[in-house]
Amino acid sequence: MMNVFAIPGEVFEEIKAAKATAANWVVPVLIMCLVSSVAAFVIASQPAIQQKIREQQEQALEKQVKAGKMTRQQADQASEMMQKITGPTMMKIFGVMVAIFFGVFRLFWWATALWLLGRWFLRVQFGYGKAMEVAGLAGMIGVLGTIVTLLLQVNLSNPASSPSLALLVSDFDPKKLSHMLLAAVNLFVIWQVGVLACALARLAAVPFVRAAFVTFAFWLMCQSGLIALSSVAMRISGGG
Repeated sequence: MMNVFAIPGEVFEEIKAAKATAANWVVPVLIMCLVSSVAAFVIASQPAIQQKIREQQEQALEKQVKAGKMTRQQADQASEMMQKITGPTMMKIFGVMVAIFFGVFRLFWWATALWLLGRWFLRVQFGYGKAMEVAGLAGMIGVLGTIVTLLLQVNLSNPASSPSLALLVSDFDPKKLSHMLLAAVNLFVIWQVGVLACALARLAAVPFVRAAFVTFAFWLMCQSGLIALSSVAMRISGGG
């Protein structure tokens, strides 16, 4: 698993030649779920971060009141409800559940993506199990990214902090498209996508540039879709 950081090409070449081994994806996904759960628990335990989340919620409600979309009484009731839902205990439980879900989801998402990209765009077929293995091992970069993100969020007391260009923004606002675009340029995410492209190149036996083109194109399409959906959601809720 550690070799995927330094010599991913050799690792994936060995994966391709060897028999299918479930441990190559089971162990990484368990590590990801564990690290993500601990990170979520630690973040939810930070008083400064809890306060910042409450302030953001209050600001959002205040905008609703000023816009005439909500009465002061409704805003107060909503604030009380959100405080119960986003209390320290609930935040920890919810955070751990989300961390485990996305830890598993990302594995199957990227395994399926590589498998389909190989079939549809590179015209090469390889086993889904192999795609699971390389996606799982590449996920170790995501584990490191989660640890770095946790350290940033704790030290900066900001739940929006990440190893991305968003660090250049003094007051990150998820309602602003420019801020979301900066957050999408995440060092560890780009690194992981690059390693996944290397895995696809080895499994499909095609040049890295060709595999990287389809992998990064897929990633950019997904990122654009997520940012667009987030923007629409903000507008519908009246947050933008």
